[in-house]
Amino acid sequence: MKNLFLFALVALVFISCDKLDEPEILGTYANTLDGCDSVADPMYGCGRFITLSAGGVADVLLGGDIISRTSYKIKGQKIKIEESDQFGMDLTFKYKDDGTLRYEKDDSIWEKQ
Repeated sequence: MKNLFLFALVALVFISCDKLDEPEILGTYANTLDGCDSVADPMYGCGRFITLSAGGVADVLLGGDIISRTSYKIKGQKIKIEESDQFGMDLTFKYKDDGTLRYEKDDSIWEKQ
């Protein structure tokens, strides 16, 4: 009986963990750099966006005009965009309750479009 109670308690802990589901996060998220002036350097845009698609595919634009395709993984409430041949860095975002993403490197908020 004691083992059954312990098993039920452990199962309850795992069930209650809040894991982000992929369909919930699919879409495009955008952010504009604070204080950025694209007039000073027209080759470098101030807008940044990521598009998260089904199957772990991500399209990323971090300034400029080149959109890179890479992959992403979901771990709990975090979304990790992975380095690839087309995209030379890792990005980590935290999914917030209001449907936005917080970029962990600079704490900027990316809003779903």
